[in-house]
Amino acid sequence: MPILSAKETEGMKLPSPGSKEYWEDSKWAYEHMNEISEQYPNQWVVIFNKKVIGASRSGSEAEQIATEKVGDQEFVILFAEKGIRVY
Repeated sequence: MPILSAKETEGMKLPSPGSKEYWEDSKWAYEHMNEISEQYPNQWVVIFNKKVIGASRSGSEAEQIATEKVGDQEFVILFAEKGIRVY
């Protein structure tokens, strides 16, 4: 991986590390992953304000559901894997 010089990175904007609420929702999701996986097995799940606001077998559909509900606010989307899978 190439390393950029200070001149090359001048004026470059780094992506946002996420809001405090995003990280709180993420933590909540992982703390409740067993329950989420039971209720939404093998689905993409959207978390916002420490609750599930949508789920779908399609990640893009789950993202669309979330965008319709919360607009451009940050939300957590994760795959609620149920059982053992071999990839």
